[in-house]
Amino acid sequence: MVGEAGLSVLIAVLMLVAVLASYGFAWYSWRRVDHPISDRFALLLVADGSWALFSLLGHVSPTDELALLFRFPFTTGSAVLAVVFWFLFVIEYTTDSEWIPSVVVRGFVLLAVGYIAVLAVSPVGFIYTEVGVAHFGHIRIPYGEFGPGALAYLLVTYAVLLLTFGLLGRFLLQTRNLFRKQAAVIFASTFAVLLSTIVFVARLSPHPRLDLTPILFVVQAVGVGVALYRYDFLDVEPMAAHTLLEEMADPVFVVDSSERLVDWNDAADAYVVRDDGRTTLDDIAIPDLPGTLTATDGGPGGDTTTVTTTRSGGSRERVTFDVRTTPIEDRYDIVRGRAVVLRDVTEQEQRKRALETQNERLEEFTGVVSHDLRNPLQVIDSRIELARQTGDLSHLEDAGEATRRMEELLEDLLDLAREGQVLDETDEVDLADCARRGWESVDAPEASLAVETERVVVADESRLRQVFENLFRNAIEHGGDDVTVTVADTDDGFVVADDGPGIPPEERDSVFDLGVTSSTDGTGFGLAIVERVVAAHGWSVTASESGSGGARFDVSLSERTLPALDE
Repeated sequence: MVGEAGLSVLIAVLMLVAVLASYGFAWYSWRRVDHPISDRFALLLVADGSWALFSLLGHVSPTDELALLFRFPFTTGSAVLAVVFWFLFVIEYTTDSEWIPSVVVRGFVLLAVGYIAVLAVSPVGFIYTEVGVAHFGHIRIPYGEFGPGALAYLLVTYAVLLLTFGLLGRFLLQTRNLFRKQAAVIFASTFAVLLSTIVFVARLSPHPRLDLTPILFVVQAVGVGVALYRYDFLDVEPMAAHTLLEEMADPVFVVDSSERLVDWNDAADAYVVRDDGRTTLDDIAIPDLPGTLTATDGGPGGDTTTVTTTRSGGSRERVTFDVRTTPIEDRYDIVRGRAVVLRDVTEQEQRKRALETQNERLEEFTGVVSHDLRNPLQVIDSRIELARQTGDLSHLEDAGEATRRMEELLEDLLDLAREGQVLDETDEVDLADCARRGWESVDAPEASLAVETERVVVADESRLRQVFENLFRNAIEHGGDDVTVTVADTDDGFVVADDGPGIPPEERDSVFDLGVTSSTDGTGFGLAIVERVVAAHGWSVTASESGSGGARFDVSLSERTLPALDE
């Protein structure tokens, strides 16, 4: 069993290690002044090191008088400063300085300075009722019996330490992700001070007068230092970032200078596929997001681009995000990371596309009005003039036919304008029922319809029926009154096919263009309307040859228009 002599040597060695560790960390921290609060942490370490140094000098002093000189005021004064710098560090670390009244901070600092001044002038009396030196093995232990001043200040010190303990605990509960590891290490290290206090007050140390707090206080400071520099806390101030993140409804990701994902808010949590401390934007369920960093890193104001992905929460709906990347700078204007904010602009993009589509329709309408309607008008004008000149009313029949032609064109133009708009309301639609209702509007008693689909889609029922009606009329116009039309399922949608003459390969890409028709009675708008309605649903349509050599129209559906699977 180790005797007093061995324990006294061990205590002296531990004090020396505490001195070297504190000053070493202080030097390292001071060199890293490019990091936030590094200076506060350096001052804390200097105070801790001085506390341990003067305690060590008092223990190894050759005389009792010199041991008391080191204890009062140097050791005690350093201990007081250590608590002050710890308090200042914690409120800066947790960014609680703005919540704690400045008068409280200044009052505690002035109280500490005043206490040290009184201690230096007259330690015996108000602060300590008596002082002395105890001996333990090879060391001296200078001590003082607490007077009213020391007891009062001790209560204030414990209150401040409990306050910092509470601030760190609240910070631990509120912070998240990588910063939670930092906070946990720092929070755990504060138990060292509480442990040393309990040991000293309960007289559980190797000697009743021996205070091991300088050693354990350094252990706490070293633990804090490991958390700060091991987990790169000083690269980004976490509490401020956390507060900002949680107040935002949009997904927000924070990456450090190494492109490591260090924090994100609840709105972004659904897109994080793994969290093992090495997560990067490549691990986010938004495939195109990493490529936006270079494109959007345009300076302090941030630049934007867009990405499209599947909406979180199990939905198959596609969502478009406006991506804004903003550099995160410390107090020295050094970039420590970037905040990537995703703003949902799906509705804006839909309105933008709708406006672009409407502008395209306007140009098409202008072309139709200036070209296709001009011919019937010319016919009407010329026939009326001939009837006037000749008195032959048969010319008016041609004028009437031209009028009916204009009515057909105008009706199709109105249909085209309506079908090009963004869908207002959708629901689950049975394709078979919708196709049969569309067939009822077709006047072709000798033609036949075969329905071979059981698919259900999310669509605007009335406009989907218009698709079937136009495809059916197209089949009858080109395939004859006895044509057979088939509606069937495909792997990614459905098909409408007929057994008519079909569409020549060189014309299949242009059949959906406005005004294209091979029928003398057609307006060339029917398939254009089909293409517009299909596009409004987010689908696509292509023309090809059916198995019987007729026309075949394949409609491919998007995932978001398929009904959700039952849970």
